[in-house]
Amino acid sequence: MDENKNSIGIIEKLALLADAMEQIFPEGKPLAVFQLNQDEYKSVQSHFRTIDHHHKQFKIDMSGVEMVFILDESSKDETDNP
Repeated sequence: MDENKNSIGIIEKLALLADAMEQIFPEGKPLAVFQLNQDEYKSVQSHFRTIDHHHKQFKIDMSGVEMVFILDESSKDETDNP
């Protein structure tokens, strides 16, 4: 049950972010790019079932705002080699 609450929380927060971006720039086409460490990337990726989990980046459209998620490979190396 907690996992579902976290899942909904991330999606809701992204939707709020998209809404705020559209309000700030009503005539523009907002784009958000997130460079995430491996844990954050996998966490976000897990909420979208149609995404190939072998890719190092993916994008979604949330209420007309394109959101790009990129795996920060440098953070992966740091966590793999203590």
